[in-house]
Amino acid sequence: MFEQKIEEWYAKTGKKIVYIIIALTACYLIVKLHIVSLAAPFIIAWILASLLNPVVTCLYKRFGLMRGLGTILSMLTILSGILWIIGLLLRQLWYQILSFAGDFSEYSKRIIDAFALLEDKFGTFLKILPASEAFYNLDYVAEQLLGGIGTSLTALIPSVYDAISKVPNLIIFIIVMLIATFFMTKDYYYIKRFIKAQLSDTIVDRVVVMQRGMLRAVGGYIKTQLILMMITFSICLIGLFIFKREYALLISIIIALVDALPVFGSGSVLIPWAIYNMIIGNYMVAIGLLGIYGIIFLMRQIMEPKILSHQIGLYALVTVMAVYIGYKTIGVLGVIVGPVIMVSIRAFQNIGVLPQFRPIKDKESKREK
Repeated sequence: MFEQKIEEWYAKTGKKIVYIIIALTACYLIVKLHIVSLAAPFIIAWILASLLNPVVTCLYKRFGLMRGLGTILSMLTILSGILWIIGLLLRQLWYQILSFAGDFSEYSKRIIDAFALLEDKFGTFLKILPASEAFYNLDYVAEQLLGGIGTSLTALIPSVYDAISKVPNLIIFIIVMLIATFFMTKDYYYIKRFIKAQLSDTIVDRVVVMQRGMLRAVGGYIKTQLILMMITFSICLIGLFIFKREYALLISIIIALVDALPVFGSGSVLIPWAIYNMIIGNYMVAIGLLGIYGIIFLMRQIMEPKILSHQIGLYALVTVMAVYIGYKTIGVLGVIVGPVIMVSIRAFQNIGVLPQFRPIKDKESKREK
């Protein structure tokens, strides 16, 4: 009798607990043994193979081009083109960082002078305000903040040169990744069939369900953020080029990255910059910067909730909670990790590893309406 109860408990609950323990242990070992860093070139290679496979398949079906030759052709054209564009942007970005770091002391002086000018123009009026003492300390705060940024920029350059010294390891990494990309693209369907053959039908079905859910949700979330960041970057780059601002590429990238954060947003860069230009008399530039911020703000308000909720498949409030809690607990990375954890929970529920939430009763639902 007791053994029967144990078996029933294991079938209903114990098996799920074992699966969770195994999953957590696997995650711990992956982190502890640095398996991700060892597998990194092959993970990237599989991602690239997944991107190149449709092109190679199309070349095979339409022109009868063998997959090996199609893989080489796609890698020489599409992949090399993408890498060339990335390299060109990184090179331009590096030049702008060096130039900005060299001119940063001059920009800091201009900002401090702008605070002094504001104090001279509106000093009498500012004394009436309740927070007048706080304002008079702003120039000191700004000076300390700018000094910290300058120190960070100065420290950044040696760290980049230190990274450059590790180029031999990077070259080995790239060579291994490209070789793996070739074989994974050429034998893409064979590799998938091989992995599938090693698993039972039940596991395959669950993996397929989980894969679809994870790809739809996690991929959708990342896709949404990348789309919004690219739109923000494009709006900033076009606007800054129109107003002939220096370091347009560097600043647009910074604003796009900051805009992805749930607390800061593009306004934390564009609004102070607009205020500064207003103080020194560049009213057209100030209006232009506020216009850029307004366009970005409207774009995010209109597009983000709809795209995010649709792509992830989570209730909007749950998504917001996951983003906020993730950010507060582990920082910027939590903006992505938080929703990923929630999506993973839903995926585990779909394959039966975790129990489903209890449905709302029809009578209660109708009464609330």
